[in-house]
Amino acid sequence: MVLAHNSLLPIAHLSFLAAIAWLLFHTEHKRNKNENSLRSEVEDLQGRINIAYQQLELEESRNKASSAKLKKYEALAAFTETLNQNLSLEDTVKTLLEQSFALLGAERSLCMVYLAIDSAQGLSLMGAKGSSPEAGIIKDKQGDVFDEWVMRHAQPLLVEDTLKDFRFDAQRLRAAVKRRIGSVISSCLISQNHPIGVLRLEDPSPGIFSLEDLRLLSTICDIAGVAVDNARYYQRTRELAIRDSLTAAFTRAFTLERLNEEIQRALLTNDTVSILMLDIDFFKRYNDTYGHIAGDAVLRSLGQWLNAYFLNRGAVIGRYGGEEFLLILPSSSKEEAFSLAENFRASIQERTVLLRRNPTRITLSVGIAACPQDAQELDALINNADSALYKAKRTGRNRVCLF
Repeated sequence: MVLAHNSLLPIAHLSFLAAIAWLLFHTEHKRNKNENSLRSEVEDLQGRINIAYQQLELEESRNKASSAKLKKYEALAAFTETLNQNLSLEDTVKTLLEQSFALLGAERSLCMVYLAIDSAQGLSLMGAKGSSPEAGIIKDKQGDVFDEWVMRHAQPLLVEDTLKDFRFDAQRLRAAVKRRIGSVISSCLISQNHPIGVLRLEDPSPGIFSLEDLRLLSTICDIAGVAVDNARYYQRTRELAIRDSLTAAFTRAFTLERLNEEIQRALLTNDTVSILMLDIDFFKRYNDTYGHIAGDAVLRSLGQWLNAYFLNRGAVIGRYGGEEFLLILPSSSKEEAFSLAENFRASIQERTVLLRRNPTRITLSVGIAACPQDAQELDALINNADSALYKAKRTGRNRVCLF
């Protein structure tokens, strides 16, 4: 019996140990399971946080894009209002350039406006805007292959890389244009369903402009086309109002207005302005001999000669009355005015006007006065130039006299 009792002790001990081992295993397993569950929850939470950050960044990006679009629309609204306030073509083009460059131009970009000048759709540069010195190089530019393409197709144009675009010959472009053009966006200015010009931005680097930029440029052109056409119409109407239809010289009223402005400018800036009173000698003879149509022919020819000689010298040419003309020479001394007038007079006496198939010579008498040297008020200055003119008449005609 003692032996039996002693044999049962190890079995009970083993059972107890097994129970403890099972309990420890179960506890460890539960702890590992809890740790795995906790780790999974942490990872899930981290994933949710990452998604939240991504959504926040996306929302911020959308807000920035919306804010940028809103600013562009606000700028377009202000641009439209400013554009509609302009009447002159010069002011309209200036506003168009400044606003387009502000909305779309990069650091080295150029913005240009071209207008069609004839029925053949030839283009003339009306203005350029840019921070680069190259903005001043294109003053005499008449348009290139990009402008021709836009006018021909009447469609907006995006060229991301001028060297890789199959529509344009890179070698021809390099030969025609001296400056580097890497990328271009351009769109037609359209009025009454007809292209009247081109608004264009270019940059030396490729890839500067996008489709979004092109859409904005097209919107600007839709707004500006009518405004530019209205400004051109206003300019033509004003030209008709201030121009003498026979000689193309300015009317007397406009010429006197300009003279008053030049007198005030000369007095304020300590400068000089000279005027020429010019009269056709024996003009009545042409009317009496050949009729008034012949007299008109003489006046028309003289108007053409005056414009050809004096316009590129900065003169304002006005028809003062009948056969008498008033010329304003800003920033010109009496001596300079005398030299110009004498050279013109000498050239005119060598020319002829065909009157009823008869080549007829004409001569001129000219009087000169200057502000502030001879007078500082408009009426006094004109009277002094008139006195010099009558001196030329009294002393034999076909001559220039100073007051």
